[in-house]
Amino acid sequence: MGNIPLYQHIVIALKTKIESGELKIGDKLPTEAEISKEYNVSRITSKRALTELENANLIYRVQGKGSFVNSVLPANRSLDKASKEILLILPFTHNPGLGDYEKGINEYLAGTEYTLNIQSNTIVGQGKLLQAALQSSNSGIIFYPVSSITDLGILYQCHLSRFPFITMDKGVEGIPFLSVVSDNFDGAYQATKHLIENNHKKIAFISSLKVEYSSSIRERYLGYLKALFDYDLIDHSVNDVTERYLKHDDDNGREYYIRFIQTILEQGITGIVTENDIIAIEIIQIAKELGLSVPDDFSIVGFDNIHLASFVEPKLTTISQDFGTMGYLAAQSLIQLIEKPHEQSMETVVVPVKLIERQTVRRL
Repeated sequence: MGNIPLYQHIVIALKTKIESGELKIGDKLPTEAEISKEYNVSRITSKRALTELENANLIYRVQGKGSFVNSVLPANRSLDKASKEILLILPFTHNPGLGDYEKGINEYLAGTEYTLNIQSNTIVGQGKLLQAALQSSNSGIIFYPVSSITDLGILYQCHLSRFPFITMDKGVEGIPFLSVVSDNFDGAYQATKHLIENNHKKIAFISSLKVEYSSSIRERYLGYLKALFDYDLIDHSVNDVTERYLKHDDDNGREYYIRFIQTILEQGITGIVTENDIIAIEIIQIAKELGLSVPDDFSIVGFDNIHLASFVEPKLTTISQDFGTMGYLAAQSLIQLIEKPHEQSMETVVVPVKLIERQTVRRL
């Protein structure tokens, strides 16, 4: 066997099987006794080989059960070039108020050996970024999906390869990734309840996308409906208005919002829950241009608590998401998934939200 130690021959052979995919992530390796027999070596030599693989973080060992392939790297990447880099994929390069994800991620990574890379899909699609990421040296990905129903093919490949992968803000339809999300249901429930407690009886919900397109929007819509139900305010005319404005069906957003404002005034609707702050702020600005006043003509509650929400006039009542905590928990969950995949729960991590009362809700 030349000058290479016997145990190294075994290490090389097992690493080759892992790299080729013959031994997949989570597969059980041969026992010390089986390795000794196959390679005609002592138990001490086979134990040394498994120890080397464990020290390289390529396998993990469970007392009484055996040794298993770790999920540090997918099979198509060189095991000798294991990276300590995490990739964050966002659908935007800069979105005021939504940048604290990075701050939270870096806060957690500061106590580890890992560093953060960030890419956005403003030029290329998220699918292409994901394909490139799977071929890169990143140890894992934190992914902010554009929607819950796009790029399912490449995302399912990530799942099948057991690539360390976390989604943030929303889940992906039908694929059981670990997700870190805000409590969107409770947020919309709080927003609607706040309007109800200020004597608003007819309350509409407006979004920029269909509810089936995004799990976060869907949860907010359902939270809104639950509050109306709990307070016995389910009204068919309001639901009819809401159903018509659960999506953009017009390229001209301004005309869309003008029609919405005209419709709620015609229907006697006095309260609005919006999918996000951007929509709420745009509606407030258009209302001013139409000679209307918020909250005198109607009240409105946003969602996100972006920085601009406290600077517009009137200042926006909204639901605050804790983006920093979401980033921190996403990084924490991903590192655990990389280093101890057999110990990591795949349950969704839900981060609480809170109502921020400002000036856009009037008591009737």
